[in-house]
Amino acid sequence: MNTPSPAPQRRRRAQQDGPVRQETPVRQEPVRRRAQAGHRQAAFDRAFEHSIFERMPTPVRVLLITLCVAIFFTCAVGITRSYLQAQEERRRLEAEAAERAQHPLQYAGFITQYAMAQELDPALVAAVILCESSYNPEAESRLGARGLMQLMEDTAGWVAHKLGEDGEGYSFDLLYDPETNIRFGTWYLGYLSRRFGGDATKIVCAYHAGQGNVDAWLKNPEYSSDGVTLDVIPTQDTATYAARVLHARDVYRKYYFPSATPEPAVP
Repeated sequence: MNTPSPAPQRRRRAQQDGPVRQETPVRQEPVRRRAQAGHRQAAFDRAFEHSIFERMPTPVRVLLITLCVAIFFTCAVGITRSYLQAQEERRRLEAEAAERAQHPLQYAGFITQYAMAQELDPALVAAVILCESSYNPEAESRLGARGLMQLMEDTAGWVAHKLGEDGEGYSFDLLYDPETNIRFGTWYLGYLSRRFGGDATKIVCAYHAGQGNVDAWLKNPEYSSDGVTLDVIPTQDTATYAARVLHARDVYRKYYFPSATPEPAVP
């Protein structure tokens, strides 16, 4: 009986176990090359720096550093200045917006038309309306003054008589009409302006306290040193009113009537 040789058995065992897997070695060469390239680039950069800056004479290097510092501070100062200017402009615009909001303007056409006819500053008329009624055409005081310019019944009737309009068609209720009120009130301001030589302080005081009181104040040396200029307004409410109107007039001049020129008065 013949015994089989061991070689075929080993081959069969190898076939049964399957092919032997061989591990592929990790290639380190590309990583090493990149690292070497990075070192070379860094060495080149250092050599470049040394060759350009560090090889310069010391005075030149000091000059360059000083120049860089000066440029930096100049830019910083410029940026800071621009920022502060922008903030200042923002505050200015906000202040102007608030001032405009506190000094609205309505009926500008009527104000300009009748102010020019009386050789008055339309800003003054606008300021009187603001301080009298805050532009409410239906305003009425506890004393009975009516409308935008708060005319009393006797004053309105006197103006209507002067204008030749006190006939059957006239009524004090007409003073609720914005145009009629502005026309009457502006005529009365024009009359006061002619009477007191265009002096805004005396005009406003007479509109508030009456012509007779202003005449009496001018005759009193405690209030007027020359009988013409009203140096002191003796009553606090009239003094406060005059200050408010004149301030409002300046604001209206600034924003709404910067170049208004009165026309010759209508006879």
